[in-house]
Amino acid sequence: MEHKPLANGIVLRNRYQITRLVAGGGMAWVYEVQELRADGTRQVWAMKELRADADDAHSLEEGRRLFEQEANILVHLSHPNLPKVVAFFEEYGRSYLVMEFIYGESMEKRLEHANAPILELQALDWATQICEVLTYLHTRPSPVIFRDMKPSNVMVTLDGRIKLIDFGIARTYKVGKRKDTISMGSENYAAPEQWGKTQTDARADIYGLGATLYHLLTNVPPLPAFVPTQRVSIQQYNPAVSDATVAVVEKAMSKDRERRYPTAEAMRQALLDCMPKRERSRLLAERQRLDNVGQSAAPVASVAPSVLAAPAATIAPASAPMQATEADYSKVCPRCATLNRPAARFCRNCGYVYVEPLPPVLKLLRPANARWEYPLRNTSTLIGRPGGVLPVDLDLSYYDGDSPALDPTNGSAASGPAYVSRNHARISPGEGANIRRFTITDVGSSNGTFVNGQRLEPHVTYLLRDGDRIRLGRIVLHFGLR
Repeated sequence: MEHKPLANGIVLRNRYQITRLVAGGGMAWVYEVQELRADGTRQVWAMKELRADADDAHSLEEGRRLFEQEANILVHLSHPNLPKVVAFFEEYGRSYLVMEFIYGESMEKRLEHANAPILELQALDWATQICEVLTYLHTRPSPVIFRDMKPSNVMVTLDGRIKLIDFGIARTYKVGKRKDTISMGSENYAAPEQWGKTQTDARADIYGLGATLYHLLTNVPPLPAFVPTQRVSIQQYNPAVSDATVAVVEKAMSKDRERRYPTAEAMRQALLDCMPKRERSRLLAERQRLDNVGQSAAPVASVAPSVLAAPAATIAPASAPMQATEADYSKVCPRCATLNRPAARFCRNCGYVYVEPLPPVLKLLRPANARWEYPLRNTSTLIGRPGGVLPVDLDLSYYDGDSPALDPTNGSAASGPAYVSRNHARISPGEGANIRRFTITDVGSSNGTFVNGQRLEPHVTYLLRDGDRIRLGRIVLHFGLR
């Protein structure tokens, strides 16, 4: 039977009183707690509780091992971009980790609330901070590899500082070791070597940061490294992103780790070079100011409000904003002829939209342990497996086979019979004004193509609607407009 979270008001170790449940899921619950001190003051902390199924002894043992590993790693680290750990203990058969309470929200939540890509300068600022803390981790006497870089594991504080959280699968790098004991990571952000037979090193975190930046700049998680289909370029989703930033992300996400940045510091310098000189100088000065404030600030001795204020923007306006010159406005609006800035996405006069709407996407629903989206272009997309008469655009061979929920950690292709044909189905856009109207056609597959449970007649076109579920063999895709 699964344990339930602790109720508000419960005191652990005669010291930590639970105020509220902040988050829960995966392997842990996170509470806001107050430390009851002898002098009558109260300090606010976050308390993480191991969450495991009591009936699953193996899961519980493995969870405890990873939980203890996280505590042992964090307690020896001290960096402005890492939460401070103050206690690790067990009580009532449960394990707890007490650490700094971070007022803010995760990058994942920022994306959800914005429902749009993050501004490039904002993303660059966050990424350079991540590079700084990765440099710190990678240059410890026993280097620490984070191994789970993704938007949900990066918090953004109210003053714009980032904090890495969840070191559950982090590990210390061991010279001469051929492979990791456990290959883990979130599949959209994990480097190819995390699914293989080699030991992960610092360059796995470089890949994860590149994948995180890709998600921030597009609002679409990247395809997993092991999916054969070519990754869609950032500028297809977000044309406003500069060529220089795109090049940094592509290098960081190279499947061959020898082609990635050799260190986080090298990637940080490349990211700084993507910023205008004025912005770079201002951001570095702001970072130094925050560091000075952090070093001189006294510990918080009172309970902060339980409802957080709206997050402050990381990139504040410059104290003396530059005046735009006439040369800055060179983009002509085709509707009203007003001049706009070159990077404008909307006309400042009539609101004309320069950027085309995001393409519809296919989202993988089954296997349930996978999560990625595939954008549909203005050309037809052939879905299937390699080896057919025509080359496929979306290769589903990795997920094909006799298991409804494949485990990608062994790095091998699916075993058992194939359920998806080599050339299975084709999705095509409409023409002219109907460019966002997509159709699907079964091209003579062995096991059929199903839309919302209805089997399609081979070679007969079917109009797709927002929310349709497409089943090919045991793989289920969701068609959605953005």
